[in-house]
Amino acid sequence: MKFTLLEATISTVFTLLIGLPVAWYLGKYRWKNIRIIRALLSVPFVTPSIVVAMGFLMLIDPGGILDTIGIDLRLETGIIGDIAHYTGWINPGHFIALIAAHVWFNLSLVMRFIEPTLSTMNNSWEEQIRFLPAGKTAFRRFKNLWLPILWPAAMCSACLCFIFSFSSFALIKWLTPNQDNLETLMAKSGGSAGIYGYRIDTSEIVLATSIVQLLILSLAIIITARIQKKHSMIHSIVTENSLAVSKPYPTKMAKITLTSAVIYALLPLLLVGISSLRIRNTTDQEYYFSTLAWKEAWQGNYSSTAIPDALYNSLIYCLITLAVALPVGYIISSCIARLEKENNHNIAKLVEFLTMVPLALSAVMIGLGILIGLLKWAPSLFSWILIPAVPHIIITTPFVIRIMLPAIRSLEPEYLEQAQLLGLSPIRAWWHARIALLRAPIVVSGALTMAFSLGEFGASWILVRSGSWDSLSVLVDQLMGQPKFDPLIQPMAMAAATSLMILTFILFLIAERFRHSEEGSGF
Repeated sequence: MKFTLLEATISTVFTLLIGLPVAWYLGKYRWKNIRIIRALLSVPFVTPSIVVAMGFLMLIDPGGILDTIGIDLRLETGIIGDIAHYTGWINPGHFIALIAAHVWFNLSLVMRFIEPTLSTMNNSWEEQIRFLPAGKTAFRRFKNLWLPILWPAAMCSACLCFIFSFSSFALIKWLTPNQDNLETLMAKSGGSAGIYGYRIDTSEIVLATSIVQLLILSLAIIITARIQKKHSMIHSIVTENSLAVSKPYPTKMAKITLTSAVIYALLPLLLVGISSLRIRNTTDQEYYFSTLAWKEAWQGNYSSTAIPDALYNSLIYCLITLAVALPVGYIISSCIARLEKENNHNIAKLVEFLTMVPLALSAVMIGLGILIGLLKWAPSLFSWILIPAVPHIIITTPFVIRIMLPAIRSLEPEYLEQAQLLGLSPIRAWWHARIALLRAPIVVSGALTMAFSLGEFGASWILVRSGSWDSLSVLVDQLMGQPKFDPLIQPMAMAAATSLMILTFILFLIAERFRHSEEGSGF
């Protein structure tokens, strides 16, 4: 628990320190191809966590980019070894790599909250406060203008960064193998948990760990919900496009900051793709480029599942998830909006809070819950191939609701009334007056649901670690866990990770294509 709180807190602090300047420059200046820049900076959040882990492993790998400049985070020699020796810090390189990966993964969260607030804020506010005593100096302007406007968005993004860092599994498993957080401890102890009369200690560990994690994440979600109310305060009804003309062109520092952020966002992903083609020669230890690892991974000669089979399983799971999570999320969002219109605000708040509860249940916790439940009540369901889709549905439905609910709230009831006056049937009136107006949020939530399902790792690792049901994320972990004596093992794992990454990117581009330009970078 100490390590979990430490890494989550430090990750949150550094994410804000790096993300705030990037969001500031992106929102305050006029940029060419702003939507492309936003999409590139948003890529990390939808990237599967196992792909992120592989990307940073390649970044810190011996002979990699950091090692060539004297920063050995993997084997911890050189300056990193000196830090460990003189400070007594155990595995500092691993911890630094973990924090860098968490910052990379959560950076777009800060972007999604801070940048829209800046890009849609009326520029005259800053001009007006300069004429007042409270805005004569930069410090006073920060205190009386920027801090009140930005702190709800910053704190909201900080809470979400803490939640995702706190429940991190794949990054902890691969980047800090000598240390456990609550998530990896629960996963390692969960293999024998729930079996009646066997290893009672592991069941107690899982129970205690899950309760502690549930309490902490629930508290973080409650704080997030409270802060979101302040974040949704009305600033000024000004569209981003109308403000773009009055924005100044970016300074040199702004260009350097944004360019560095884009490189940082793309570098680990490029390394995954390059590493799938880079093979070590066992005779002279030199590297050469070849597609041999792709061919072997595609045929499945080194694993229980080949890439096509794992891809097929992943697509089946994500399509089932989409077929369930999207309509369920729409129905729940519509119910909340109707309760609000009927002035049943307390019930609406309760339902909305209950829909956020799955976010307090980490993927490993959900996987273990399903595993133990099946062991106790329905062991025969272990032979059902669709079981891995259940945790995917639980995890993705809250995201559908968070995307759909604001759009449904903004629908004008007059459209439905006009459709009914035209004599349309109830189904046609519903289709033309509601679904047609919700096309963009439906496509966005659907594409992100499929992307999150494809990249889900924690629950899938618990339920299908090896066998014919392996998903792409589990296949990457399975290949990477084998001994590296064979030079093809690591490139094959990178080939599977690249396949997963490409598939996720396609879905993300679809979502970005249908996102309204006036939404800025918001969810």
